Amino acid sequence: MKLHWIGTLLVVLTGALMLASAPATDLQRGQDTSASPDVWGGNHVSMEVTPQGATLEFDCAHGNMLEPIRANAKGEFAARGTYTPERGGPINRDNPPRDLPAIYKGSIDGDTMRLEIMLADKEQAPEALTLTRGKTGRVVKCR
Repeated sequence: MKLHWIGTLLVVLTGALMLASAPATDLQRGQDTSASPDVWGGNHVSMEVTPQGATLEFDCAHGNMLEPIRANAKGEFAARGTYTPERGGPINRDNPPRDLPAIYKGSIDGDTMRLEIMLADKEQAPEALTLTRGKTGRVVKCR
């Protein structure tokens, strides 16, 4: 009887260790980011996903997703947020960078994300980006 109890305890502990070692966020199809931060990056972009949304750094801008990324069964998502263009040189106190309303649209396939930033002024919108989970990203700031 004692051996049965020890065997059950080992199975439970093994399961707990497997869950603890799994990634906290899983941006797979049909799931959301309701756990700890997750890093994604690519050329000209770095993103940290949090339970509340995400913070993004671009070469000449920064942005925030103001709601969690929730991919549907096809891996597609849309989240509202802000996009703030930057430029090199000093920032004028009388004319600081403005946060522009943005919609971040994209799709996730495994560890790859395609991301588009939709702005009211379509001419200011950057080109679509490809990000990889766990990659820091290559960002060269304009400053």
